[in-house]
Amino acid sequence: MKFPLLAAALMLAGCQQVTAPEGETLFVNAALVPCIGVGPMQCMQVKESKEQDWTLFYNHIQGFTFEPGYLYELKIAKFKVDNPPADAPNIRYELLQLVSKQAAN
Repeated sequence: MKFPLLAAALMLAGCQQVTAPEGETLFVNAALVPCIGVGPMQCMQVKESKEQDWTLFYNHIQGFTFEPGYLYELKIAKFKVDNPPADAPNIRYELLQLVSKQAAN
């Protein structure tokens, strides 16, 4: 029973939260779009406020499952990852709260 706790602690080792404890707001658009990362892939479109334009999001959000056809408002936490592998991001995103999920028009 101690192993899952140890594994979780090791996963968080080397990570430093870079958002406020209450998190940041992130809006997610209703469809994935083609993009190029390490290779061709599908990216979410996100923005931090309703007034901004959509930008491509090349990462994933731990605890969040994207479902096409819905607009999302999320509260997320960002964690800086120390010494990530060469092809991995240096920021890890984690879902804190699903604020809203609305069917797109």
